[in-house]
Amino acid sequence: MKRSLIIGVFMLFSLCASAQMIAVKSDAVKDIAMIPNLGVDLVVGSKHTLGVQIFGATNPWGKDVEMIGFSPRFRYWISGRPFAQFFLGANAQFVNYDIFWSKTKYQGNAVSGGLEVGYSFNLSQRFNIEVSGGTDLKYYKHKEYKPADGYFYGEKANAYGAILTPRLEVSLVYVIR
Repeated sequence: MKRSLIIGVFMLFSLCASAQMIAVKSDAVKDIAMIPNLGVDLVVGSKHTLGVQIFGATNPWGKDVEMIGFSPRFRYWISGRPFAQFFLGANAQFVNYDIFWSKTKYQGNAVSGGLEVGYSFNLSQRFNIEVSGGTDLKYYKHKEYKPADGYFYGEKANAYGAILTPRLEVSLVYVIR
């Protein structure tokens, strides 16, 4: 189900991309955290881009964590040209996770939305580095399990909450056309 959703999102973007400028990117901050990711941004107007990033990880840094998610985003380029100089943006994020932390297993989903501001440094005609920061309001809902004799029991249903988190991205960008 998750794999078909990700493939469907990328196919939708590729169908809409017949004449627009397209950029492929990877967030170095997630890469350092051992969370593989890939993003695609499409120009949809003279100052606007739409993008989506997919990411996922199994046991990053040797921790018992599994997650998969995607993050759609919209950006307004203040300079008047996409993939150049300053931008303002809005983004969302959808994540499914399974974490074993401090003798407790957490299985659930998280949804977030937020605003960002950033700058794109043009290194050449095709390569850029984008630096952006902002804040997200995250809502999560999960079940907690406690271990006993190698099995999990004691399910605590519907643990949920909302937190405000910072967001930082340093993306390596390749502009295809």
